[in-house]
Amino acid sequence: MADLRLAAPAAGCWLTTAVALLAPVPVTVAVVVSLAAAATAVVRRARRGAAVAVTVAAVCGVSVTAGVIVLLRIAAVDASPIRIAGGKPVVEVVVTGDPVGSAAGRRITVPVRVDRLAERRIRPVAALLSLDADIGDLLPGERLTARVKARSAAAPGRDRLIAARLSAIGDVRRTADAPWWQRSAGHVRLRLRELAARALGGRQGGLLPGLVLGDTGGLDQQTTETFRAAGLSHLVAVSGSNLVLTVGAVIFGVRACGASPRTVFATGVVAVVGFVILVRPTDSVLRAAIMGSVGLAAGLASRRSQALPALGAAVIVVLLWWPQMALAPGFALSVAATLGLVLWSAPIRFALLDRGVGDWLASVTAMTLAAQILTTPIVIATTGRVSVFAVLANLLVAPVIPLIGVAGTAAAVIGAVGPRHGPAQVPAELLVRATGPPVRWLLGVADRLGGPGWVAPEVPGPLAASVLVAVGGAIGVRLALRRAADGGGLEGWTRERPPVPPPR
Repeated sequence: MADLRLAAPAAGCWLTTAVALLAPVPVTVAVVVSLAAAATAVVRRARRGAAVAVTVAAVCGVSVTAGVIVLLRIAAVDASPIRIAGGKPVVEVVVTGDPVGSAAGRRITVPVRVDRLAERRIRPVAALLSLDADIGDLLPGERLTARVKARSAAAPGRDRLIAARLSAIGDVRRTADAPWWQRSAGHVRLRLRELAARALGGRQGGLLPGLVLGDTGGLDQQTTETFRAAGLSHLVAVSGSNLVLTVGAVIFGVRACGASPRTVFATGVVAVVGFVILVRPTDSVLRAAIMGSVGLAAGLASRRSQALPALGAAVIVVLLWWPQMALAPGFALSVAATLGLVLWSAPIRFALLDRGVGDWLASVTAMTLAAQILTTPIVIATTGRVSVFAVLANLLVAPVIPLIGVAGTAAAVIGAVGPRHGPAQVPAELLVRATGPPVRWLLGVADRLGGPGWVAPEVPGPLAASVLVAVGGAIGVRLALRRAADGGGLEGWTRERPPVPPPR
């Protein structure tokens, strides 16, 4: 049977966090108090150790914790003096993410943490800083000082935890460098951009860093649009597949050397942390990293890693630490894709195998279809468009993604060693050139299946998504009931099919 013990707590945590970000504070307080009262009443009236009582207590406990965390953060944002700062004060901030360019290209916006206002230390709060693009590359952890004009940014939604929008006036000074690990990650990203531009050039050179490290700064508008229309935009938003390829290769190498389980676990954790630092902590990367850590912990305890509990734990940890993820489409898409793979990739694969489809093609097709089942309604609801050839495009590019990921990551690491034109650049450039044919194939698929305007027609987003969810849910329930009526239960949806005995 599927292990659903953490499904309800994860869903409750997600729902409560979203309500806390969207609703007024009194509504959130009422929800938190009601959940706490409900949990107390159920636990008192239920028998000791009753499964229902334990489940309700877990759901309410996690939800109350999520609501309290959001309320405390909202209170800190509302009380911050930066929200009411008049005139043009001088602030000191720490960069917390990658800059985003403006439409005109003259200014960029970078997420920051404000901890000093007018030479006075304040409680750190999140903000957005707009400044001239000619400042150069900014790394997370860098400290900047600037005279700014501030306006409040707290509003229902993801911006609820952002205290202010700051617009820099005049020069912006760098007052402290980023930590060494961020400088190292920036060095690796810069070297890969240079290698890709030199060895591949053009659109290929701009695409490779996005595929390997999520560095989309070199992507042109045409490539971005065709990838989105073809349903391939997730490839440049580094997610679980990239982490599995990279960290899996590291763990495989350590195990091949005969390392102990504790050494394998420690190496895996270091690899996960290094991967997150290198590609930057985006929605899908954080989910994949935390879920990977849960799996590593289960492996250290000599227990079989279970995908659904790991996913539930990952969702809870991410939302408690980064509540704004509750309203992030990228995080929702990542969780939905993982859930679809866990629930439906095996039964779809078995169905295809029973119809004579080859094992490799059945596996790739099953993974593609399973991921699309739950992500398509989310894409429609958030964008108002549907990609006609998303499944076909993902099937066509599936064979080349592992090669690009492994060779590109190796090139990025090797290319960062030594001077810019040192001996390490030769093998790194050879690896980058090896990714040339796969990257060209990827671009060709995106251009042909995402180029024409009719391949991503507009649809009534929420309505179409609701219809898809209703129809899909009805079909899923019908299939599950039919399987249960046939005596197969629900185990077959999550377990491997037993081997067929040889004919006598």
